[in-house]
Amino acid sequence: MNFSIYLFSFLYAIFNVAGAAIIKKKLLLGNLGNFKEFILFLIDFKIILAMFFIFISMFFSIKALSFDKFSLVIPILTGINFLVTIGVGYWFFKDELALTGYFGILFIVIGIYLLGVGK
Repeated sequence: MNFSIYLFSFLYAIFNVAGAAIIKKKLLLGNLGNFKEFILFLIDFKIILAMFFIFISMFFSIKALSFDKFSLVIPILTGINFLVTIGVGYWFFKDELALTGYFGILFIVIGIYLLGVGK
C-alpha cells in the first residue's frame, strides 16, 4: 500500500475536522435564531477560516484518490476522518466514549489495516 494514501488521508481529516470543530465551537457560543444572525455567522472570520479548512481538505482527499482505487481510498479516508473526529471530540469538546465506542475505534483501525495489507 502506498504510504501517501495514509498521509493525504490524515491531512484531509485534520483540515476537515478542524473546520468542523471551529464551526461547532462558534455554534456553542451563540445561536442562529434568524436570517440576520445566520448571515453574520457566515461572514465571521472564524467561520470563513473553517470553510477554507474544509475546502483545503478536499484537495487532500483528491490527492489521496489519485494513488489508488476509489473503493480502497474512500474507506481509508472515512476511517481516518472518524478517528480524528473522535480525538477532537474527546480532547476539545469533552465528549465521553462508551465501551462500544472503544470497540468502534478498534474495528476502524483493524479495517484500515486490513485494507492496507489486502492490496
